[in-house]
Amino acid sequence: MKSNVVIIGGGQAGCMTAIALRQKKYEGSILIINEENHLPYQRPPLSKGFLMDEVKEENLYLKSARYFEKNNIKLMTNKMVSEINTDNRTVIIDNLEVNYDKLSISTGSSPNKISLSCKEKGIHYLRSISDAKNIKKTIKTKKDIVLIGAGYIGLEIAASSIKNGLKVTILEKETRVMSRSVCSKTSAFIQKKHEQEGVKFLFNLSIKDIDDYKNKKKIICSNGEVILADAVIIGVGIKPNIQLAKSSNLECKNGIVVDEYGRTSNRDIYAAGDCTNHPNNIYKKMLRLESVHNAIEQAKTVAISIMGDKKPYRQVPWFWSNQYNLKIQIAGISKDYDEYIVKDEIRNKKLAVFYLKKNKLIAVDAINNPKVFSQGKKLIAIGGKAPIKELEN
Repeated sequence: MKSNVVIIGGGQAGCMTAIALRQKKYEGSILIINEENHLPYQRPPLSKGFLMDEVKEENLYLKSARYFEKNNIKLMTNKMVSEINTDNRTVIIDNLEVNYDKLSISTGSSPNKISLSCKEKGIHYLRSISDAKNIKKTIKTKKDIVLIGAGYIGLEIAASSIKNGLKVTILEKETRVMSRSVCSKTSAFIQKKHEQEGVKFLFNLSIKDIDDYKNKKKIICSNGEVILADAVIIGVGIKPNIQLAKSSNLECKNGIVVDEYGRTSNRDIYAAGDCTNHPNNIYKKMLRLESVHNAIEQAKTVAISIMGDKKPYRQVPWFWSNQYNLKIQIAGISKDYDEYIVKDEIRNKKLAVFYLKKNKLIAVDAINNPKVFSQGKKLIAIGGKAPIKELEN
């Protein structure tokens, strides 16, 4: 079997690579190999609207089956690539060998898992539609849950669970929520909202183990405290799926290493999405990003590169989250800031935090403040000096 472009991974990045190729009038054959038994779909609603029945399953899909057929994009579902032969430019799927001219890897990421003594029933991780369906059933049929991890996923599921009337406790090994992503001021703003809605937080706690106790889960904490819950949902970060790339001798370091055009260490192989580690011209360092925006834009860059053009990936990283009535938008990477400036509008329930390094704006946290988010993102993109006096007013 032969396909001019083979795309491994049917998530946002993989699907967008195929879409972008067709939008740019690429005429060669395209094959997407998807490990899941679904059409390519978007993941962000899985922890929010889908859990709340505000988003139906059919609305998760990025494109219909008819779209792939009409645009001559072949889609293989429920299939895994076991091997890439870079010398012969082939991939092996079961007993099928597929030749390619260009290959793109968008294998995404997987949740970090914890080794536990208890049975798997009642323990949940969120990455796929199937995971989300199981969690949805849990929050509709149980009374109390424990979430491990106070990052994006944990907080979003907490908000959805509270809306369904559950008792929610979050265990976090750090001292505050979203500690890797935002400053203490933003953390406190988000935490306060969750506490007002009824979420209980336990910080500076890690999990020693979880046992089964009657019909419940018995969570044994590092300080000796024991907590009982109907179910446990674990969100302690994700790791890039790089096993296939590593076994194919592609350079990997905290992800599949790509250049500014999305090319890996092999001239005929590209990569996009959560699984990649790419150069960022704004921060002058390599970044591995876990965001829809990165997946989409990097996929577009790869599509352009496959077609023989060169347009470097030059994007301001940005992220978003919906929790209750909070629209959280973050532009840039705030790590290594010198100082931050806060605009806190309590009456209007807004927050804006500006992160500075050598008087240059490097990141913005905006809660219910889309104008600040938009302006901040533009200023970060041009590398402008921050107008401190204006920000402080």
